[in-house]
Amino acid sequence: MPVDKMPDWFREGVEAAMLAPTAINQQKFKISLVNDEAVIEAKRVPMAKIDLGIVRYNFEVYSSHKTR
Repeated sequence: MPVDKMPDWFREGVEAAMLAPTAINQQKFKISLVNDEAVIEAKRVPMAKIDLGIVRYNFEVYSSHKTR
């Protein structure tokens, strides 16, 4: 999705997630917009569940929207 077509809340959440520190300093996650809901998935790598929590937290705080 082009940046200019993203809802502002989604773009802000993605930017925050990309700037968030992760457990092993790698961004092994994907953020999608599905039916006006943010979906965050992590690849199967060491510390993936911890990274997923960090990314979700930062996304939700800066976007004011819950993720799935």
